[in-house]
Amino acid sequence: MKNKLKLLCVIGLFYFCIFTSCVNLNAKAQEDEYSVGFNEGTELIWEVAELDLMKFKETFGFEPNFEIGDQNRMIIREIDSAAGVWTIEIEFWDYKTDWGLSGRTVTLFMGKDPSQYDDYLFSLYPVEQYLDEAISHLPTDYYRLGLSVYKQGKSSTGLDYLWEKEYDSRGILITETVYDEFDQIIIRLEGTFRFIPFGMYFIGFTILAIIAIIGVSIRKNKLRIKSV
Repeated sequence: MKNKLKLLCVIGLFYFCIFTSCVNLNAKAQEDEYSVGFNEGTELIWEVAELDLMKFKETFGFEPNFEIGDQNRMIIREIDSAAGVWTIEIEFWDYKTDWGLSGRTVTLFMGKDPSQYDDYLFSLYPVEQYLDEAISHLPTDYYRLGLSVYKQGKSSTGLDYLWEKEYDSRGILITETVYDEFDQIIIRLEGTFRFIPFGMYFIGFTILAIIAIIGVSIRKNKLRIKSV
């Protein structure tokens, strides 16, 4: 019985920590209407998952500096807030560079106002609300579906293409895809990371489910003891 109670306490403490993290993230978002939803030290790697080399050269008029399986890497080094803008300093390793050496330092600037959205690598948080407002200020060649932003464009060779950027719930780019005019993939990058969001309802239902399972287990043990 004591072991069961200890297990219940440990599980409860674990989910309390997750709950507290979510509350802190929401509190951060309230300080600035739109904030950065990820932390310093976050490491990101994207891989070239698909590439139609012939179509790429035909559409953009040059050969890419990558091939299928190539990866680039990024580490978030510093996140700062100033009047009207978020600055994100990253260390970046391009395709075919040595990750054993220091990467290139790049500073990204993101306007806090969604009307300033400019094909950012990241999205601000809360993501869906931010993208929805950003789209309302963008030209008609942009549109949004869920956490994806689409942009219809025309290359220097005169061919139409569609550019898709899909973000996760933190605002991190998880896939970037360019389609030709027939919706065939020209190039697709995929993040080798995946984030499982811990929403409030998910946490609540999970805690209740665990408590219920433990409660049933304890009750069964009591019934067994009585029947002996």
